[in-house]
Amino acid sequence: MGRLAVLACLLVACSPSTGESTDAPPAQGSDAGVDPNDGAKSGARLKLTWYQFTDGTRQFSGMYDSQNKETCSPYYSQFTDGKTYCVPQVGGEAVYTSSTCTNKVLHYYIDSVCPQEPAKYFLDYATVGCQSHPARIYLRGAQLANTTYYYKSSTGTCSTGYAPQSYDAFYALGTEVPKSDLVDLTLSAPEGSGRVGVRFYESADGMRFPWMLHDAMLDADCSASYYSDSSSAARCTPNDARYSYLAHDATCSQPELALANTCTKPAYAYTFPDTSCPDDSETYYAVGAQIASTPLYYPNGGTCTSQAASANTNYYALGAPIAPAPLTYAADTGTEHRVQLIHYTSPEGTRFRDPYKLYDAEKGTPCYPETLPDGTIRCVAYGDYIDTYYTSSACTTPIDVVQVYKGPATCSAPVVPKYARKDIAPAPGTCQYGTEVHQITTPHSGTVYTGIPGSCDPVTPYESVMYNVGPAVPLTDFVAAAQAMDN
Repeated sequence: MGRLAVLACLLVACSPSTGESTDAPPAQGSDAGVDPNDGAKSGARLKLTWYQFTDGTRQFSGMYDSQNKETCSPYYSQFTDGKTYCVPQVGGEAVYTSSTCTNKVLHYYIDSVCPQEPAKYFLDYATVGCQSHPARIYLRGAQLANTTYYYKSSTGTCSTGYAPQSYDAFYALGTEVPKSDLVDLTLSAPEGSGRVGVRFYESADGMRFPWMLHDAMLDADCSASYYSDSSSAARCTPNDARYSYLAHDATCSQPELALANTCTKPAYAYTFPDTSCPDDSETYYAVGAQIASTPLYYPNGGTCTSQAASANTNYYALGAPIAPAPLTYAADTGTEHRVQLIHYTSPEGTRFRDPYKLYDAEKGTPCYPETLPDGTIRCVAYGDYIDTYYTSSACTTPIDVVQVYKGPATCSAPVVPKYARKDIAPAPGTCQYGTEVHQITTPHSGTVYTGIPGSCDPVTPYESVMYNVGPAVPLTDFVAAAQAMDN
């Protein structure tokens, strides 16, 4: 699950609209004595924002810089100076208007039907070792005339020129924003008894926000992760881990890690089975010493295939498997609210809130706060996506189905979500896509087709099972919310 990608949207795009008189909302659930904010609190400058649901539940929404009057987020990660800042919403990309890639400008995509003002800020990145990190933030400058533009590769090579299109817009690189204008954030030491502790982002003005977990046994920051909404089992997997896809023996039983020689060796690596099922967990290892580049193999559909080594790559042995810290993943059990918070908990009692996902107890499904085309915010169910195909080989009769991933033939039947979502194209003259929510019903029997009349082909599901869906559920069935901000 792309947890950080969703969290980025949550912490960057939300603007507060109403004030609250206190930093401490009313207690929720049935856990007497448990901090209802999970340790989060606003500072004098950096304010926390919330989704305030009509049933009383409050969920994190983001951060608001009350001095600069804009939302901001630490999601963009550590800068090249080693610090983390609460960065305002940024956009655009760096391109060049000279064939030598020496004249840098900002490039934006502007939809001709739904034009929007480009982002006010641009975040410039630089490479440290083999990873890209934020380096500087700039204001967007004056708009420039459209012109041929070029990209610079990571090796410094300049691309061939691209002709601008009607949707391209170019702006000068504006003034660099001093980092002193941003809120500097630091990670606290882990808090909590036992193996797993919570680390908070903190600012000098008193803001605290629970950001990540730390595994004391592995001495590693870790991310709470789970694989199925039908199970409460979860783990805290090391953040400093790289995917290992190679082996050092002809039976592919000795995994090894390959890294560009500009990279720093990580503490951990992980592997997936070559024929894994949806609910299979990756296996983690401590990364050992650098080893010779041969022999080298990779798993390939049940076989082990020889692989040529690269002169620009270092190879590392992996030790014995390690066990990430166990967690439990579950919605709160209080009966006071229909929308329930979800927490990860450790055996010793450490609690860490899922910062974006909630549980609709009435619908019996996870839900996410979402702004709908009518401007309302509701916790809308999500489980899978709907595809529209055709029931006839002429591609004339549409049908909505859901393809639930099953994995290879050796895997058991998939866990079927309760609901699925369908994107609805904007109405003429409007810009925002709509959504429909449908309950997933029975397995689909019969062939479906894709294409257009005259060019219509049968669909062969790849490692998935097709299901039918029922009628659309009225979006008003889901709990409404408003944006709120601490004073």
